[in-house]
Amino acid sequence: MVDYVRLKLKAGKGGDGAASFQRLPKRPMGPPDGGDGGDGGSVYLVVAKDLTTLLPFRYKKDFQAQDGTRGGKNQKKGKHGGDLLLKIPPGTKVTDQKGNQIFDLTKDGEKVMVVKGGKGGRGNMHIKRSDFGPKMSKEDWRWFEKGEDGQEIAITLELKLLADVGLIGLPNAGKSTLLSVLTAAHPKIGPYPFTTTEPNLGVMKHKGIEIVVADIPGLIEGASRGKGLGDQFLRHVERTQVLVHLVSADSDDPIADIKTVDNELKEYSKNLTAAKQDLLDKPQIYILSKIDVVDLEEFKNKIGQIKKKRVKILPISSVSGDGLEELKDAIITQTS
Repeated sequence: MVDYVRLKLKAGKGGDGAASFQRLPKRPMGPPDGGDGGDGGSVYLVVAKDLTTLLPFRYKKDFQAQDGTRGGKNQKKGKHGGDLLLKIPPGTKVTDQKGNQIFDLTKDGEKVMVVKGGKGGRGNMHIKRSDFGPKMSKEDWRWFEKGEDGQEIAITLELKLLADVGLIGLPNAGKSTLLSVLTAAHPKIGPYPFTTTEPNLGVMKHKGIEIVVADIPGLIEGASRGKGLGDQFLRHVERTQVLVHLVSADSDDPIADIKTVDNELKEYSKNLTAAKQDLLDKPQIYILSKIDVVDLEEFKNKIGQIKKKRVKILPISSVSGDGLEELKDAIITQTS
């Protein structure tokens, strides 16, 4: 998944005005009739709901709108340069080179101008004798304005998925399998860590309500500082309403697993001071997953360890279906 790109955008240059003269009988140089140059095209970002990634910008990084054309004789105006419309997915944050937010685009069809095209120059048809005085030279009459340069900017596009629920946990905690049984999504599933290398989205339908669920790639200690798959995917939990925190029943130390993931959320939140956002403030539903792979005594032991820390946990099995209805009810309650 491509969810972070840097681009250079340039608007079109305005066309120059023209310096020309009417041809009249017995007059080698009639009144000035040079037309204005056309305006340069601008660059816009347009939100398109059918896009879920910034993949179109993976290889092409520089974009420029069309230049305006020069004015012509007989007060003919130059043609305006065509605007450039760049489609982006909902949930795209736009920042400048200093990291300052310019736009945060979330609504389908939302359209914003990023750089404005240069204005076309005026032709000499605008000359009046009062502008130059009664004795104007031929060179004065040949005056025209050059078109303005278009604006330029370097920006960063950062996609943050628009999901109601984010599935989080250590690698191989069962997030992808859970997503596949809660929704119609088909994420890659394997019996090894880091099966999920990019976020996956699915829609859960329960009791007449639709909930968008995102499976976030597994976090390890130090993820907020770039270890493992790093913090490149933590941005996708920023917009979620609820976090479903999976802890595997076959873990040697489920409490340590919970603390590891919560610590990474806390560390990552330190970079969100501008929004004064703490990811740990989001409601969390703790899940003891894969209860089908442990025996009854081990299951009771894990539940006991977690409850001693005053953490309410819901045991589930994505394979047998145990606890899934209770989980769906909990999700609906937390997001409504």
